Amino acid sequence: MTTRRSSPFWRARHDDAVHQPGPHDVERWAMEGRSYHMLTDVELEHFTRRLGVRRGHVAVDVGCGSGVFSRQLYRFGYDVTGLDYAEAALAAARRTPLPGVRYLYHDLNEGDPPGLPPHGIDLVVCRLVLPFLDKPYEWVRRVREYWLRPGGLLYLVVPVVGERAEQPGGMTEYEIAELLHGWGQVVRYELGGSLACLALRSTAT
Repeated sequence: MTTRRSSPFWRARHDDAVHQPGPHDVERWAMEGRSYHMLTDVELEHFTRRLGVRRGHVAVDVGCGSGVFSRQLYRFGYDVTGLDYAEAALAAARRTPLPGVRYLYHDLNEGDPPGLPPHGIDLVVCRLVLPFLDKPYEWVRRVREYWLRPGGLLYLVVPVVGERAEQPGGMTEYEIAELLHGWGQVVRYELGGSLACLALRSTAT
């Protein structure tokens, strides 16, 4: 497994010349109404056709922002918890209350969210968030080994960047490939040519 200093992407994230977004940046973006969580009909069509939906199952939407995908999961029939560490984004999400959706403040870099049922989640969604985590590979492994039920699904959307990219927020093809180890089933497809969608399913036993 690659380390965070083994590629231009990870080196750039640790270079003082490159600004790594933190909670205050995300809070400011949310207050300004900026979003990196745009949801399109194309993404939803791929999600439902390729991955299916499971009414009555439990989902966690990581980095939920204003709750757009969380609300869509609710419409699919999931019981949803949205996590974010931008209070302004969570406030925006809570302005559209739904009976099967709750929103919690949590920074994934601080560990598991409180009250997480071990091996109790059917679906974890992480759209456009993974490259900003301090330890993305460790977090993906933690989701597989502790969060998900047997046969549970991790849905990732990751911007694909070249080897010379210096702006945080994307991953190279090599780095994306490193995410796939240890999963029982892997489905990958592209959105718009620069977004990789990964459906990683844990083994059923």
